[in-house]
Amino acid sequence: MQTLSPTYIKQQRELLKQQELDNFAQTDVNALILHRTLFCDQLLCQLWQQFQLDHAPLTLIAVGGYGRQEMFPLSDLDFLILSEQPNSPEVEQKLRDFIQFLWDCSFDVGASVRTLSECDEQGRADISIATNLLESRYLCGNAENFEKLTALLSQPDFWPRETFFKAKVEEKQQRYQRYNNTSYNLEPDIKYSPGGLRDLHLIYWIALRHSHAITLQEILQAGLLYPEEYGLLQYHQQFLFKVRFALHLILKRYDNRLLFDRQVKIAELLGYQGNGNQGVEQMMKRFFQALQTISGLSDVLTKHYREHFLVGRFVLNKSAVQNSRIFLDRHFLLQNNLICLIQENGFITEPDTILDLFYHLTAQPQAEIHSSVLRQLHIALKQQRQPLSELPLAREKFLRVLSQPNAIARAIIPMHQYGVFSAYLPQWQGIEGLMQFDLFHVYTVDEHTMRVLLTLERFLQPESESDYPICHQVFPTIADRTLLYISALFHDIAKGRGGDHAELGAEDVRKFAQQHGFDARETACMEWLVKQHLLMSTVAQRRDIYDPEVVMAFAEEVQNKVRLDLLLCLTVADICATNQTLWNSWKLALFTTLYQSTLKQFAQGMDQLLDNQKTIDENRHQALNMLNPSQQQPIQTLWQRCPDDYFLRNTPKELVWHFELLEKMTQQPLVKISNRFSDGGTEVFVYCQDQPNLFYKVVATIGAKKISIHNAKISTSLDGYVLDTFIVTELNGDLLPFDRRRDLEKSLTTALTQEKLPILSSSSNPKLAHFQVKTDVRFLDTKKAEHTEMELFALDKAGLLAAVSQVFSELHLNIINAKITTVGARAEDFFMLTNAQNKALNETERHQLEALLLARLG
Repeated sequence: MQTLSPTYIKQQRELLKQQELDNFAQTDVNALILHRTLFCDQLLCQLWQQFQLDHAPLTLIAVGGYGRQEMFPLSDLDFLILSEQPNSPEVEQKLRDFIQFLWDCSFDVGASVRTLSECDEQGRADISIATNLLESRYLCGNAENFEKLTALLSQPDFWPRETFFKAKVEEKQQRYQRYNNTSYNLEPDIKYSPGGLRDLHLIYWIALRHSHAITLQEILQAGLLYPEEYGLLQYHQQFLFKVRFALHLILKRYDNRLLFDRQVKIAELLGYQGNGNQGVEQMMKRFFQALQTISGLSDVLTKHYREHFLVGRFVLNKSAVQNSRIFLDRHFLLQNNLICLIQENGFITEPDTILDLFYHLTAQPQAEIHSSVLRQLHIALKQQRQPLSELPLAREKFLRVLSQPNAIARAIIPMHQYGVFSAYLPQWQGIEGLMQFDLFHVYTVDEHTMRVLLTLERFLQPESESDYPICHQVFPTIADRTLLYISALFHDIAKGRGGDHAELGAEDVRKFAQQHGFDARETACMEWLVKQHLLMSTVAQRRDIYDPEVVMAFAEEVQNKVRLDLLLCLTVADICATNQTLWNSWKLALFTTLYQSTLKQFAQGMDQLLDNQKTIDENRHQALNMLNPSQQQPIQTLWQRCPDDYFLRNTPKELVWHFELLEKMTQQPLVKISNRFSDGGTEVFVYCQDQPNLFYKVVATIGAKKISIHNAKISTSLDGYVLDTFIVTELNGDLLPFDRRRDLEKSLTTALTQEKLPILSSSSNPKLAHFQVKTDVRFLDTKKAEHTEMELFALDKAGLLAAVSQVFSELHLNIINAKITTVGARAEDFFMLTNAQNKALNETERHQLEALLLARLG
């Protein structure tokens, strides 16, 4: 027999990998997995003899994924070496050499050496060890020992079925919590995300402990699966296997995460094609649909097992009905806090009763759906050929569900989870599992929509007051929340179709409203909400909300307080459900200011603009009241040097803070940073004589510290001193801690005292390499004479803001105000500019600015 060396084995493994790559597209993935498993089996058995372990009373046993015969290119080589008694020193040394040899061959080895009694003791103490042992598969060596291990594991008191089941379900719950209880994270883990391979393994493990069934076919034969469920699991398991095998082929180190760069390569391997990111999005839609189906079936099957094999077989009979005494209607009853079907085929004969099921969930807050009902629901939905929304009774019942307390958490979320939305709304199928290949949207479109609805409903909860005070105040006053819920359902429903998704969604919701009997006013309201669902976000974050003309234009579009309240709540919920890191107190301040200014406009009337002088006078008055009488004259002297905008854009607290800093100032430049004065961010205050490239120096220095800039308020005194404020946070949205604030103060002071310009950061985010953002420059309302407003859209690369400010400096432009917004890989920035004569840019200057920005950033 040939003596195998690590070098030879590495060569064979590389050859195997190359063969798998060459034949991947046309080979069944199960055959690839089996072939790799057999390769490992034969190798281990040959090495077992090479190290003369076949002469010892030992057994080599595959466990875990290797025991299940699920060997992927980077899978761990998990095995157990079993003996009846402790091994001699000579045998121990051979085993160490055997295991080390496998490491030298570049295998990731998961090896354990145990006696039968140690397997018994350690297996009983640890559910993970017990699960690994239950998946044991004999490879070579003493077969009698393997039979003894099998007998040991079959003992009723070795993890009794109920104890084993509870432990595995608890593992699942903990895993789901780590992934925010959703399958739809856009960089999912094939193995551990909800609906991933671990959910399939849970079904396997329960069946294995119950009846020693190993394969899906055996689980079907054991009566634990319906044929329809078996077909779905087989179909989706095949796809997950294919994706995981492809992932392992393109990686060098073990990992199961589908990061964005990997998604591109795997889509190519699996043959998905299309313009731009279409291939990736098609593959990931199929992937997320697989996760959702597997997660749902895992939930149903674990419920079924608990109800039929652990709690005691559920039998629906007349005496049971009489004893429970709770008829919900002629189709449903409540028994043991479980909602049950009276007639098994009720969903098929009367499909509108599907909506009754979810109504009863809202009416019975503690109840759950019996697994048999969920299985019948699944069968009925597969047979349903007509959209449920075309049935008049179903439409009536759908609206009844939406009007119930806790309708979202108790009915809408389960309806999505169990596939009812796809059966009710034909348009829903287009967004189910639809990802957006970017760094901004954390969830798929359907999952995002569900989270918008949940966020809306949570505005009613007391705990929402701290994070969403204005929505917590407004949402309970909305007379008809059904209009808002339906608008939320449709706000993104047209994504993925091409064209303007807000326009297309507005058309969809109009048809839905007419079909469901809403009157003209209600229909118009929902249509407007969907069409304009991005309006408030755009104005608050990318417009000058202190400009009376901006407030007036916004108020004219919104028309009344009812629409304003609806739009505010939808906008905040939309932001929070897009990415958990997006909402912060800085955004809260922006939206609160815009909301309150619009209310003032409505109260004053729409025939004239808001008078900013009232706000300026009020801010000055409040600031004076915070000071001692001895300070009032000095601050008035300071204020005589300041333009009106300074009082408009700074709060009374900030005005006082600035004065107190200047009163104690001993040298220039003055740079002070605090968390106490600005809503939602750390405030950087800079005071010094104006100088060339000042804005560039500040933003380049801040950017080099990996700190996000959200807003810049630029004020220049009448005698040429800057009173500039920058609102910043850490990259994750947190306020800057003490040591970071002091460090930034020193760095900014140094930068402002030197003529030498800071060097732009050359660091880059590797994730951005897979995204393309077209640089776009837009000028807003070019008729304004006092200043020019410009929007810039570009890839959010390191040093972007500093590069932009460099262009402004070269063209001798002044920055009055800036709002900085990052949307994943895309920067969406707003600037208010004047030329060297402190006027709005003329057409030639605008063209020159656009050309230079495109040249530098393009």
